[in-house]
Amino acid sequence: IPEPSMNSKKPHIDPYATARQHVARNSCYEIDYDGIRSRLHFSILGYWKNHDSVPDYLTDWDKALQLVSSEFTLLVDMRTMITHPQQLNSLHEESQRKMKAAGLNRIAYVMPKDKIASLQVADIIKRAEVPIHHFKTFEAAQQWLDKPMA
Repeated sequence: IPEPSMNSKKPHIDPYATARQHVARNSCYEIDYDGIRSRLHFSILGYWKNHDSVPDYLTDWDKALQLVSSEFTLLVDMRTMITHPQQLNSLHEESQRKMKAAGLNRIAYVMPKDKIASLQVADIIKRAEVPIHHFKTFEAAQQWLDKPMA
């Protein structure tokens, strides 16, 4: 894949983006699979009122995890997330358990712009059992995941 020119006025376009397979898309989240990188992309969109807002959440993760190979990575984009009710934390924790069982290698989080949501995410991250790093930008998160682990 050619390197983008430093003089280019075009925005950076991820050359792998076209290889992504949409697993789930709705008003609350998107899950895509990048088979070239063996990576799931998960975007949390806005505010989730309750479990009824995301009725297929765990089923969608089951579908996504059918596509991955062992040692896959996860990029979570939470820039537009608004604080979720505490009762939804159990959904996130259950999806993380499923991912770990499927061979999740590491997670990069792009943190929410909302300060309260950032604190909520930090609390969930503490309980994860895989290497995690959080970033301010999508590009930095992608670069970290692209580097082989030492």
